[in-house]
Amino acid sequence: MMHPPSPAAERRRKRAFTFIIAAAASLFIAAVTLGVEARLAAPDRVVGRVLPDLARQFADARTIRIVSRDANYRIARTAQGWAMTDRGDFPVQARRLAELSDGLRGLAYVRRMTADPAQHERLGVDDPTQAGAGILVQIENAEGGFIVNLILGVTRDAIYARRPNENQVWAVRGDLPPLRDAATWLDLTPLALEARELRRVAITPPTGPAYVLERADGDGDFAFAGPASGRTPISTATLSTTASRLTRLQPIDVLPAAAIAGPPAARLTATTASGAQLNAEFVSHENRIWMRLTAQGAAGPAQTTADAVNARAGAWAFALSQAEYEALAPALDSLVLGATP
Repeated sequence: MMHPPSPAAERRRKRAFTFIIAAAASLFIAAVTLGVEARLAAPDRVVGRVLPDLARQFADARTIRIVSRDANYRIARTAQGWAMTDRGDFPVQARRLAELSDGLRGLAYVRRMTADPAQHERLGVDDPTQAGAGILVQIENAEGGFIVNLILGVTRDAIYARRPNENQVWAVRGDLPPLRDAATWLDLTPLALEARELRRVAITPPTGPAYVLERADGDGDFAFAGPASGRTPISTATLSTTASRLTRLQPIDVLPAAAIAGPPAARLTATTASGAQLNAEFVSHENRIWMRLTAQGAAGPAQTTADAVNARAGAWAFALSQAEYEALAPALDSLVLGATP
């Protein structure tokens, strides 16, 4: 049979309960006080992800639009995969898509910055659709709703962000891929061919006579052939570098070949060890030099090589820098000794 606690025991229990309540209240007040002090010390500091639901929502993404002073491009999910629609649905690299998704998902708030529109330019988040310095990143789902709608100011040392319909700017942290250059999304390698496969390269430069560079095997140096065979080259290395330049192309943009009209300003025809013939035409279009590349070959290895080149490059025209163009089709006089400048 249980006995009721004695009066002394009941008093001890009440004192202990009162002590526990008082201790808990003290801890709560201390936590609140510390939080208030922290906010007073850094009133603009915030935490959390900028795009907390992106990991779930990105599976529904259908279009990506990037706008900046340097580039304006659109990427869409097509039946063949993600492609750059304003480059004729040229495929984009899956690696770059993952870098963008991971980078945006990782963006986290650091602190609140200005809400004064007059300060947007200083932080690089002024509207790029109005010639501002920011980078507009928009990702839409199949219904046209925004999954991402941000203007980013990206510098070497900081990232700032705001939403286009808001003036508030936030300092954020994260790791974003380059966004101002559309070419970084694309595998602009029109030719997968080793330099040692080339045997003969005929060049018709934009100025001066045409000439031919030739060698007997893949380990030898190129030399002048045909009408230029009597000329003395600056060096055999210079001729070999010129002849093999086609295999080291670094284009800067791409469009469907049909979009590039006009007569060729220069030509290059390369013959491989298998007998395949590669035909490059260089066309000036809208203040850029574009290269159209096709190939042909008889049955066997030559046809295999030609088919591979046409599958990779035949439907496209590749924009070249001026330096690349001049290296591919230099004037004959630039390769020989004793030429008149």
